Amino acid sequence: MSKNILIVLVQFISGSIMYSYIIAKLLNIDLSKIRDGNPGSSNLWRGAGWKYGILALLLDYSKGVFPLIFFRDINPYVLSFAALAGIAGHAFSPMLKFKGGKAIATTFGAWSVLTKWEAPTLLGTIFTIFSLIKHKTDRYEDALRYFIGLFALLIYVIYRVLYQKQYHLIILYVGNLIIAIYKHRVEIIKLLPKINT
Repeated sequence: MSKNILIVLVQFISGSIMYSYIIAKLLNIDLSKIRDGNPGSSNLWRGAGWKYGILALLLDYSKGVFPLIFFRDINPYVLSFAALAGIAGHAFSPMLKFKGGKAIATTFGAWSVLTKWEAPTLLGTIFTIFSLIKHKTDRYEDALRYFIGLFALLIYVIYRVLYQKQYHLIILYVGNLIIAIYKHRVEIIKLLPKINT
């Protein structure tokens, strides 16, 4: 039991390391003044260029993977809670007084551990199609793209639960969705009138 708690805690700590914020500080860039103020890789990309943006993106992705990947032989429910803890660590980082980022890259990493390439490929495909249709997006449309991806992921999770009995994926999905809704609450409020018209 204590080992399982330790794994979840270590994954939360890994997720809470805000690489984009650290890199921005080293470059003397204030991410809170860029676009939506999110301390993530997309704003670092805008503020410091694509090289730093990609570095931060890879580091944020890796937070969802490491050290969790070394514990893949544990109970799948513990694995799901630990994966969710990594996402929560980024979204509510103690490093930033529990005001973290939106954890999209970390989400890709967490789902990579539990589903290998399947869930990240599905999300990535949705993101790519949306980006091809909408070359320029504002922060609200970026949120819409993310939630379309999460809806596609829901269909995937339902399939895995019904046909492969992988009930533990429900924990990661529901927790991930709740965090996504909370972190995008401003965008959701702004998007609702557009969707209803």
